[in-house]
Amino acid sequence: MHNFGLGIGYILVQVFSLTVLIAWVVMVILCLVRLKDQVLPPTAKAMWALAIVAVPVLGALAYLIVKPTQE
Repeated sequence: MHNFGLGIGYILVQVFSLTVLIAWVVMVILCLVRLKDQVLPPTAKAMWALAIVAVPVLGALAYLIVKPTQE
């Protein structure tokens, strides 16, 4: 017979996945709020917003590392 119950491994993977998803959403919201307050040309803001949202983790991490400013 097969055991179709929920094992501890399955539950841990689900909790980890949910935690990563929530962390990503919080990071994207944080980056977009910071981007809104930046003084940048509209094109640069649009490109950063697209990178933050379209490239799941790397776009937000790149924004936090680069911290763009108008020169």
